[in-house]
Amino acid sequence: MAAHAEGDGSRWVKWGLTALVGLPLLCGGCGLMGFLYVRSESPYEDAIARTTGHRKVIRALGDPVNADFLFKGQMRSKGNDGIATMEIGLSGSKQDGTLYVKGVQTSGVWGFSTLKVVASDGTVINVVGD
Repeated sequence: MAAHAEGDGSRWVKWGLTALVGLPLLCGGCGLMGFLYVRSESPYEDAIARTTGHRKVIRALGDPVNADFLFKGQMRSKGNDGIATMEIGLSGSKQDGTLYVKGVQTSGVWGFSTLKVVASDGTVINVVGD
C-alpha cells in the first residue's frame, strides 16, 4: 500500500507544478493577446503614422521619430462607436517626447480631437489642424 500512496503523491506534485507554471503563462498570454487586440482596434497606428511623419515633430525630436511599443491609455467602445485616450512615448535622434491622443470613433471610423506632442525640452506641437 505504501508504494501506491507514493505514486498518488508524485502524480499530485506533477499536476501541482504544471498548474503553478502553466497558469501564469496562460494568463500572461491572454493579457498579451488582449493588449495587442486593443492596440489594433484603437487609433494607435493611425496616430503614430500621422505624428512620426509630421515635419514639426521631426524637426523637434530629430529624424527618425519612433514610438514606444507600450503605451498608457484607455478605450471604451460600443459597437462601431468609441473613445480612446493614450499617452505614447516617442524618441528621436535629438530628444524624446510624449504623444497625447484623444480619439473618437463614429460608425467605425476614428478621428482625433487631440494629437499633441510634448518634447523633453517643453516644445509643444499640435498635429491636429496643422
